[in-house]
Amino acid sequence: MRLSLRTRILLLIAGTVTGLAVLALCTLMVLTRREIDRAVQNDVRTTGGVLTRLFNERSRSLRDQSLLLARQPALMMRLLGRPEETAGGGTSDAAQKPDFATVTDSLQEWLKQMHADSLRLTDEEGHTLGDTEAKVAPVSGQSLDAGVKTALEGESWAGIALQGDRLKLSVTVPVQEPVSKYVRGTFTASSLIDAQAAKELKNALGSDLAFVHQGRVIGASLPLPDTVPTPQEKPQVTTLNGTDYFALYAPLPDTDPKAGVGFVTLRPYNTVMSRYGRLRNVFMGVSVVTLTVALALGAALARSLTRPLDGLVRAAQVMQGGGWPDKFATRRSDEIGLLQTVFDEMTEAMQASREHLLGLIDSDPLTGLHNHRFFQERLTQETSRSLASGEALSLLLIDLDHFHQFNLERGHAAGDEALQQLAILLKNILPEVAIRARYGGEEFATLLPLHTLEQAAALGERIRALVEKNGLSGGQSSLTVSVGCVQFETVSTNAEGLILAGELAVSRAKQLGRNRICCFDNVQNANGADPFQLYQALQSGSLITIQALAAAVDAKDPYTQGHSQRVAEYATELARYLGLPQTELDLVFITGTLHDVGKIGIPDAILKKPGRLEDEEREIMETHPVLGEVIVRKVPQLVATLPGVRHHHERWDGKGYPDRLAGESIPSMARILAVADTYDAMTSDRPYRKGLAVEIALGEILKGAGTQFDPELSPAFVAMMEARAALSKAA
Repeated sequence: MRLSLRTRILLLIAGTVTGLAVLALCTLMVLTRREIDRAVQNDVRTTGGVLTRLFNERSRSLRDQSLLLARQPALMMRLLGRPEETAGGGTSDAAQKPDFATVTDSLQEWLKQMHADSLRLTDEEGHTLGDTEAKVAPVSGQSLDAGVKTALEGESWAGIALQGDRLKLSVTVPVQEPVSKYVRGTFTASSLIDAQAAKELKNALGSDLAFVHQGRVIGASLPLPDTVPTPQEKPQVTTLNGTDYFALYAPLPDTDPKAGVGFVTLRPYNTVMSRYGRLRNVFMGVSVVTLTVALALGAALARSLTRPLDGLVRAAQVMQGGGWPDKFATRRSDEIGLLQTVFDEMTEAMQASREHLLGLIDSDPLTGLHNHRFFQERLTQETSRSLASGEALSLLLIDLDHFHQFNLERGHAAGDEALQQLAILLKNILPEVAIRARYGGEEFATLLPLHTLEQAAALGERIRALVEKNGLSGGQSSLTVSVGCVQFETVSTNAEGLILAGELAVSRAKQLGRNRICCFDNVQNANGADPFQLYQALQSGSLITIQALAAAVDAKDPYTQGHSQRVAEYATELARYLGLPQTELDLVFITGTLHDVGKIGIPDAILKKPGRLEDEEREIMETHPVLGEVIVRKVPQLVATLPGVRHHHERWDGKGYPDRLAGESIPSMARILAVADTYDAMTSDRPYRKGLAVEIALGEILKGAGTQFDPELSPAFVAMMEARAALSKAA
């Protein structure tokens, strides 16, 4: 459905406003999400800072208390043990090793004083002597943790440790002898990082969080599944226990990020989005109001634009129907008013130039004669009229000789003047009924209704003689013309056939030496061939059609019937004998079939003459290769046959025709056809002689090697024919 301009303007405005609103909304959502990401990332940074501060404070407190306890003699006694009693009531130097349960009980009492979650004591080898979290002593030889190793070297250690599914903030200090500073063991105090710690942080920060290890929840400020997502770069919306949260992960302070020990901040999605929802609703309301106002203003604007444009459309429709619209009563000074004024001026200019344009559309601008397009229209009309009325209709094709060379020598300005002079001559000499046209670059065509071939030929000869006598281009040129003359129905019942016959006649005139007139003879016998039918049938390119057309051309001369078929067979057999590929064999056969197609342009009186031809008649006969090229060139799929069609009468010594080529410059296909064509001509009967015997003809072929024929092809042809004869006798 085609929309009106007014509707399209409204749709454009609505689409623009809606598009801008959608763009702004998308921008708002992007900025909102960016702001949310920034807020969540700030939460993570804040939580990380608070944790760092809390861990530092707690570590410092645990370290101070641990160092204080490590200096107490009671702790040293636990490490050294008490002296063993002897049988006489005295003591020995060997100390009794303290048992795990006793040490653990002592640690439990100190645990209440330190406000820690667990305590552990080891000896100087790192073996656990007591642990408030263990019910029995650990197995000897267990690996030492980082804190114990550091403390055994005399240094304090503080950090976060993961034991099973429990996360701790631990401090380990060395237990040293007061004087020698010899390390007798280590003392470790730990505080759990668990749900209670997470809840305390929530109270301080206002947002939920969970401590995790590799995504597994260790402690959280609210009930959570066993595992949670741990997005690290941007917050991610995740659903936990039916509630949506913005989640973001960060490693715990002073821990290796690869260990996967960290915390996840959790902010409820609805709580975060609620503060932006109101802004979005306000924006949507403003967008609706803006769209309504824009549509109202757009409707008014559309009316102001489309009403005068509707008038322009109606005026244009009047012009489209062939009329001329009334002028506009222009009252506007804007672009619409200017458009109406320009439209009026354009209408006046078109009215003024229409007649002039109608005169030029059918004319050649250089000569003032009709152009090619107009001539083709009149040709169709006149041939139809002639067929219907039976009145004579003739055609003259006039071609300037050596015009290209004249342009090179004298310049194109002189060439244009010569064309104009010839056009004036045609206007003055030809009768009023004549239809004159510039048919091509230097070719003119004239239709002569009510004129027979003889009458048209007389006019053509008069034109030729005047050009030769008076010259063109101010009488200073040596230009001549070649004229082809043909009468409709005697050569063809088709307009295109009439033109093709005229082209053949002009080509024969040029081939005979130019500056002459040639007529295309009548084709009145049943065996004749219409040039257009020949050309039209060649378009199919099928072998059967080509053979049928060649037979029709051969039929013009009753003494050469079957000649084209025989030449094609001889030539193909010779090509096969020479070892040429199948594609070449097919091309040779088609070319051999077509080689004499130009004889359609040779007068019947010469083709059918029973005796030998006179010199002038032979010159006409020798134009048939060029005439054949004119016909075949019009068929693109047969272009590969042109060298053979044009040059099959060339001689090895350069005395042939039409171009006097010699030796290797003669196309190979033409050399093969020359041998086959000559052999068939010698062995065929003529009115003035009997055909030669095969042996004599082959002897003549051998004699012609190096003069008339390719010196390698003549013996090859003879050898082929002898082998053929031997095979025939054997059969």
